[in-house]
Amino acid sequence: MKISKSAAQSNLDGMLSRYLKKKRLQVILPFIPTNARILDIGCDNGALLEHLPAFEYYLGLDSQETVITRNREHYKQTNVSFACANFDDFAWQGTQFNLVVMTAVLEHLQGIGPALERLYALVAENGLLLITTPCPISRFVLHAGAAVRLFARDSLSEHKNYFRKIDFQHLPEWKLDLYNRFEFGLNQLVVLRKLFAPRHKP
Repeated sequence: MKISKSAAQSNLDGMLSRYLKKKRLQVILPFIPTNARILDIGCDNGALLEHLPAFEYYLGLDSQETVITRNREHYKQTNVSFACANFDDFAWQGTQFNLVVMTAVLEHLQGIGPALERLYALVAENGLLLITTPCPISRFVLHAGAAVRLFARDSLSEHKNYFRKIDFQHLPEWKLDLYNRFEFGLNQLVVLRKLFAPRHKP
């Protein structure tokens, strides 16, 4: 699938950053259903919007105020919104989403467990979570590449975790629908589905 040049533009300064962003979009797009309510965590410049099938609603979340301001000026659709907040501080009172996208985000968070705990209230029953994140074997390649500015140094320095396939298996309240590796095995695509598991208040 061809990704437009504008979709690859972002604040990342690595020479391969735009290529990697385009590749992540190519990998996730086949798994995005039509007419979805979409939460795009770490939306950056809203590139996903340019390639979505018909959708009910899109909310882009990013912690960079300048990025969100620019997105609001560029995307004027009535069913598109943007929020400026860190994921850990994000609160949502509206209708749940049936698709959450996290490309190159999970490695910046504290861990899978805390992230899924927060996402549980945001995702509708049977909703999908699309994740791309580097594999552990990519750590050396990424750090070596960042030293010569192939990859964005600032972003890489904020990586807190590297995950394996087993980390996404047998998660409470979530089912691993699909797991693929791409980019010579350095990155991984994870598709999780939220299972119905009623929570009982104490």
